[in-house]
Amino acid sequence: MAKKSVSGTNEKVSNYIHDDIVFSILSKLPLKSLKRFGCVRKSWSLLFENPLFMNMFRNNFLSKDTSYCHNASFLLQRRIPNIFANDLHSLSGERFENRVELNLPDPFQDDDLCRLYLFDILNVSSTNEFICVCCHLRDKRFALNVIPRRPLRRIRFGNRFALWNPTTDEFKVIPQSPAQFKPFATNVSHDVINFNAGSFVYGFGYDRVIHDYKVLHQVQFSAPLLFPDSGYVPLENISLEPVWEIYSLRSNSWRKLDIVMPTTGGFDNEARVSIDGVCHWWSWDNTGSFLVSFDLSNEVFCTTPIPADIGNNFDNGCLWRHLVVLNGSIALVTYQTQMTLFNISILGELSVKESWIKLFIVGPLPCIEFPFGVVKGKIFFVREDKEIAWFDLSTQMIEELGVKAESGINCHIVIYWKNFLPIDGINK
Repeated sequence: MAKKSVSGTNEKVSNYIHDDIVFSILSKLPLKSLKRFGCVRKSWSLLFENPLFMNMFRNNFLSKDTSYCHNASFLLQRRIPNIFANDLHSLSGERFENRVELNLPDPFQDDDLCRLYLFDILNVSSTNEFICVCCHLRDKRFALNVIPRRPLRRIRFGNRFALWNPTTDEFKVIPQSPAQFKPFATNVSHDVINFNAGSFVYGFGYDRVIHDYKVLHQVQFSAPLLFPDSGYVPLENISLEPVWEIYSLRSNSWRKLDIVMPTTGGFDNEARVSIDGVCHWWSWDNTGSFLVSFDLSNEVFCTTPIPADIGNNFDNGCLWRHLVVLNGSIALVTYQTQMTLFNISILGELSVKESWIKLFIVGPLPCIEFPFGVVKGKIFFVREDKEIAWFDLSTQMIEELGVKAESGINCHIVIYWKNFLPIDGINK
């Protein structure tokens, strides 16, 4: 039987992959993974300097964010400061064409304060079906800036908080924490004033470890200065050490945290955001700006420096900063009034300064009076003619909502998902 002879051939096997295919694959990766793959090849470390790759990465990033928000609803809040009222609409649809006006009742009707109240809708996490609302309370005497010295009664001001399910219109009033009432002894006939402290929510989200909704806040104290020879106690403040507390919906109670964290650069909603059980807020010190992140499960925090070159310096004409969630990533949006430019930078990895990347530069956009939100790949703003409009990052077009507002400073927009379960159902 004849044997077959097989002659070997020396053929080179090419491992070259065209750049278009490489870019297509890499552009679909999360930013954290993409940054780490930069050590594989030198050309990969320069991807964010390549215009072709950046266009592909932006398109994939926006398509994922739009898909993620497809079944979501949005709440547009317009505050009317002159009459201390709110105008609230639920928005849905591809171009927010479905608008329903909502009547937000006062959940604190049992409170005996003579007050001017104003609701703020606080930023929610990316998976929330509930929304945390804030009611600003003012004692009548506080509004006058003086209080009678005798009798010395409890002076109260600050905030109350509640959880709200927009789908069922159910409210859950959050009890005030014990730390919000702190006694101060006076030298006038051994009287004591219980001066209510200010409370500021830094985050609200879901703890997946123990299946609980939590609220993180800081209580800041102020004490009045007393003048024995006068008939009044002027409300001049002395700063005292603040207290951090966390609220659990499951136990319906507050608990003090033994922790000292940097505070936000401002008590506006735009400086804070929550996602996946982690609360984030923007802060700064003499070294520069940074992001503070607090994990609701393990109750530890970390900081991530913010590079100056992503437009986080007010010296560059930055009027507005906004922390948002885009495609599951923390994003910092800044607006420079002098050049009417938006800069949108996303964070790839907590605690890693180099993982920030400037993803979008939008503008110049004329006729903008003030921006107030970013959702579904759209930047919302109030124009100089008082019309509310948005800029679509995908289409590069400006569209009008068909609603006017006095000022963008008094507007706010958040995202939520419909849920017909009761808020207290978490305890069952």
